[in-house]
Amino acid sequence: MPLFELESSARGRHRVFIRAQLPFVIGTIFVAGVIAVALPQSLIDPLVIVGFSVIALASVAGWFLPWERWGTDWLIAVPVLDIIGIALMRTELMGLLPGASMLAIFPILWLAYGFRRWAIGIAILGSLFITSFVFAYRGSAPSSLLEWANVVTLPAIIVGVAIVGNIAAAQLRRSRQRLVAALEAESAALRKSQDDALLQRAIFDTVSAGIAFYDADSRLVVANQHGRDIAKIVGFELDQPPYAGDNVLRADRETSIPHDEQAIPRALRGEEIVDHVAWLGPPDQQMAVMVSSTRVHRHDGVLLGTVVVAYDITELAHAIEVRELFLSTVSHELRTPLTGMAGYLELLEDSIDPNDTVSAKYVDVISRTTENLANRIGELLSATTTAAPLSLAPTPVDALLDEVVAASTRAAAERDQALEIVRDGSTGAVALVDAPRMTRALEEVVDNAIKFAPPGSTITITRTVSDGEFAVCVADEGPGISRGERTRVFDKFYRTEHARSNAIQGFGLGLTVAKNVISAHDGRIAIDSAAADAPTGTRVTITLPLRDEGGDRVEAGDLV
Repeated sequence: MPLFELESSARGRHRVFIRAQLPFVIGTIFVAGVIAVALPQSLIDPLVIVGFSVIALASVAGWFLPWERWGTDWLIAVPVLDIIGIALMRTELMGLLPGASMLAIFPILWLAYGFRRWAIGIAILGSLFITSFVFAYRGSAPSSLLEWANVVTLPAIIVGVAIVGNIAAAQLRRSRQRLVAALEAESAALRKSQDDALLQRAIFDTVSAGIAFYDADSRLVVANQHGRDIAKIVGFELDQPPYAGDNVLRADRETSIPHDEQAIPRALRGEEIVDHVAWLGPPDQQMAVMVSSTRVHRHDGVLLGTVVVAYDITELAHAIEVRELFLSTVSHELRTPLTGMAGYLELLEDSIDPNDTVSAKYVDVISRTTENLANRIGELLSATTTAAPLSLAPTPVDALLDEVVAASTRAAAERDQALEIVRDGSTGAVALVDAPRMTRALEEVVDNAIKFAPPGSTITITRTVSDGEFAVCVADEGPGISRGERTRVFDKFYRTEHARSNAIQGFGLGLTVAKNVISAHDGRIAIDSAAADAPTGTRVTITLPLRDEGGDRVEAGDLV
């Protein structure tokens, strides 16, 4: 705040009085003391007495009157009264004590610093009043150049002082406004930062996941209580190395995970962990968690630290386990009576008179229905079977495809469909695969195309070999799969809207089985399709690496 600017409080008024009026009062008392010693007879002069009285009245009013209630501009009355008092004293003391005129500097500076720019005009008029009042009081005009100089000199000096003071005050006000604005902005930013910190902490502590953040030096910065609880189950503290414990098992709930292969040590080494599943704690208190981590960098690439997030998926894991157990039990319980039915059905077929075509027709329908039911139960059972280790063996790619087409020809013929194989590239490619399981995966993809392609259409199976890989693309002319459905077609038991609305048989397990087999072979499966309402068909592409018997990749130039 500028030196002489009035604040809106009694304390502020007193502060302004001490800064602006009190030095003037002290100067006036000094002049009065000099007069009392050197010119005692002047103390009884009426103008001197009135001048001191006006100054005293202005001082009392400046200290006691509540100027802040009436507005800061009203306070200008105090320096104006000071100027009047100086003019009265100077009239008698000009010839005896010329230095008394310098008292005018105090109210003039107050007018320049403490008020708006129009106060400079009052300062100029006040200075002219001080120098010219003596002539008005005596009823005569200045009679010499020196007297005119006395009238003009003081106002000229005061005008310069007032202008400089007012400019300085204006700059001081602008600086203060900028400073206040900057402080308010910083305060607002600080409040927002504090609010954001509170909000982040509330979210941090509310989410149903364990969260920990480590700095670039692998020191724990912050962790929520859920994260600390998960660490205690394992038997370690989040802020104490080695950030790992003994009671940690892989997803199979049997294999222990060494300390250096557990989630936090891996994350702190710079590995990016995505959906790592582990079982934590002793056997009677085990919980399943899914852990992910990521490294946090500034825009300039400087590492800030590592975030580790662990979700408790125990209930989900138990639900999946119950579902798998239920499906396995149901599948076996259904397969047992179905096997007996199939056996007696064969006996019934053998006992039918060849000439009894009607009975033979009925038995054939029962046989096909039983076979279809056996296939459906087989699908359920395959969905619950734990993936066994692959039995890899060199297998000609074309022979594999021929076997798949041969197995699917009957189903395609029943819908008046044609299966067409297009071979692109080397015809002697040999892949190191588990032939029975890979055949099953390809059959599932082709069978899916047969189900959804319209009767009378052609299903094209294109085989390409290039760059040490072979790819099989199964293209049909069916209704297509929407973008949203493509993200879920590999989920167990998921069936598209078209499959449900058209009552297409199946449990939604075929593509799931295919994806699991292909992933086990380090391959990829992708679906390319237009929107569901555009009948451009669906293309399922399976890509697998070509490997030799040692498991090494085979380059395209090595193919026979």
